Amino acid sequence: KDVSKARRGVDKWFEDYKVGQLSFSGSTLQNDSNDWDWIVIQDRVYNVTNYVDGLRDENSGKVIKDPTESDNAYLSPSLHSMIVNKLNEDASEIYSKLYKNDDYLDCMDQLFYVGVVDTRSNAACQTLNMAMYVMLVFVAALLVLQCICSLLYLARPHRSFTAKDGESPVMIMVPCYNEGDKELRKTINSVVETQYPSDNKVMVVIADGTITGKGESMSTPMTLSTILGFDIDDKEDSSYAYKSIGTVTNNRANVYSGTYEKGGKSLKYIVIVKRGIESERGSGRAGNRGKRDSQLIITGLFNRIHHERELCELDKAINSALNSLQVPAYDIEYLMTIDADTRVHEDSINHMVWNMNKDEKVLALCGETRVDNKNQSLITMLQVFEYYTNHHMKKAFESVFGCVTCLPGCFTMYRVFSADGRCMIAQDQVYSEYARNDIESLHEKNLYFLGEDRMLTTLLLKNFPDMRLSFVPEAACWTIVPHTYSILLSQRRRWINSTFHNMLELLKVKTMCGICCLSMKTIVILDLIATMILPASMCYAVYFIYLVFVTGEDISMLMLILYGVILGVQVVIFLLRSRWDMLFFFLVFMIAGVPLFYFILPLYSFAKMDDFSWGATRQVSKTAGNGEKSLTVTKSSSADKNTDRMPETKARDAARASRSRSSSRARPSSSASTSRPPRRSRHTTEQDL
Repeated sequence: KDVSKARRGVDKWFEDYKVGQLSFSGSTLQNDSNDWDWIVIQDRVYNVTNYVDGLRDENSGKVIKDPTESDNAYLSPSLHSMIVNKLNEDASEIYSKLYKNDDYLDCMDQLFYVGVVDTRSNAACQTLNMAMYVMLVFVAALLVLQCICSLLYLARPHRSFTAKDGESPVMIMVPCYNEGDKELRKTINSVVETQYPSDNKVMVVIADGTITGKGESMSTPMTLSTILGFDIDDKEDSSYAYKSIGTVTNNRANVYSGTYEKGGKSLKYIVIVKRGIESERGSGRAGNRGKRDSQLIITGLFNRIHHERELCELDKAINSALNSLQVPAYDIEYLMTIDADTRVHEDSINHMVWNMNKDEKVLALCGETRVDNKNQSLITMLQVFEYYTNHHMKKAFESVFGCVTCLPGCFTMYRVFSADGRCMIAQDQVYSEYARNDIESLHEKNLYFLGEDRMLTTLLLKNFPDMRLSFVPEAACWTIVPHTYSILLSQRRRWINSTFHNMLELLKVKTMCGICCLSMKTIVILDLIATMILPASMCYAVYFIYLVFVTGEDISMLMLILYGVILGVQVVIFLLRSRWDMLFFFLVFMIAGVPLFYFILPLYSFAKMDDFSWGATRQVSKTAGNGEKSLTVTKSSSADKNTDRMPETKARDAARASRSRSSSRARPSSSASTSRPPRRSRHTTEQDL
């Protein structure tokens, strides 16, 4: 009772303070061994001075080790022997061999306990602390450098464009799959409204099969015919053969061309519809070969034209259509790729072409991709700041060193031919590696089936060490991001897994700038490690927050400064651009987005690394336009599974009835000339003359 009262008095006097445990460092115990006797068991320190003094011989002063020779040896023989033999040492190992439980420790606690061993100063702990500080300093320094690189672009003056800046012919490639009227019309109209001269731009839309998207009444090709104003007739329209990728290596496609007019502006267009071979007719996904196959149709055309190789039937049809539109294939200098749900800013093409013309060492570049449906749901809000910082921090940093590691297919421009006549995006090595159809391993399937845009970027870095891959923040576009958790889960599974495997490929690129640890390869290694340890890092962060805010653990000033820098630089990049709206999305991302993007999504992705489907990202209609049933499928990477195809008769009749007649239509002849048209004199070299 007296002890309890005294304890309450001490607690009252301590107020907010608590009675702690006395800790002893290893060096303190060794230095004090001459003053008192101790023993350590399982990091507990026991003061056995009184017990040992009672065992000393009065004449010699030596400790009597045999318990039968001293009346003061009141402990059990085994415990007595352990103390006298391991005096001033750690006896944990001997204790664990002698006793199977902690009963004797309870006895030792009551008799001799004085404190614990201070493990904070041991070598292992100090090494981990140093490693943590080094890592945090490195990450903070890297983010500061990224912030500086981002601000370099902020300091660039405003540009004005002249008529000469719009002389370079540009092809705008739009691969599509199951997009409906809303997405396609938005994308096409945004291309029409760009300020780049209509005479020097042509849009090539490639429909990857006759697919009807979920909730749509007609297929994507029929939707295109309704918007652009050309007629589709399955019986009369000519189809052209070409070699495709996938399990079915032959395919046929229709080609339509013309001029689309809207609001006093015009746009030259070519629409390529993959129809499939005879054995595929009647299936739900006839002709579908995937996005990479669509890209290879265009790059293959440029490759064969440049090297004056024999053109396939589809090449001839596309070449004829380009000639009829007065945009010869060999004259096209830049290939711009956008997705079918992307809306481009009116001056984006001008900015991209200007940067290409200014620096002939730029092989490809991308602009800033923004979220078009940012207020649709919480899921879309979480992605706004992520998109912003990935472009204005990561891509801006990589661009300064000419090594942008991912050029997104939704908004990128490639150089088709160099000023000295070299083939660039369709160079033999790049084209042949990108067109591989022998994808067998898990690693390669993640590269080619899920991350074709990243893989193409890696091939460019590998084969063009003298060229640069750049980022142009002035060029902007808006894209539709996943608005539900299931769609986001499918998309990020593909992105995370393909990114991880692509970074392994980037480590093989020997021409990335820098030396030793001060190189882009070091950044790739850091990104690779960060991708692998993201879930573990989140667990550490949660535990760290618990220690600081719940248990009241002290945090050093250096740690506060480092964490402040890591968070602060990400805020600075949008505050200096007066993007005050980003402050809201930053807070949303930090509260709800960090656990999702840094823990849940990586864990799910790693668990599904052998899943190569597109999941919920690309769903097609369950019912046809006439009410006939069709299977719901998702877009797989191999694009070779077939389901029942819905009839399109009613959809086609409705399209023809409502179609605008403002567009001219031209069907190319399969006997198109394969002769090479002259290049523009602007690129004629002295040697050519």
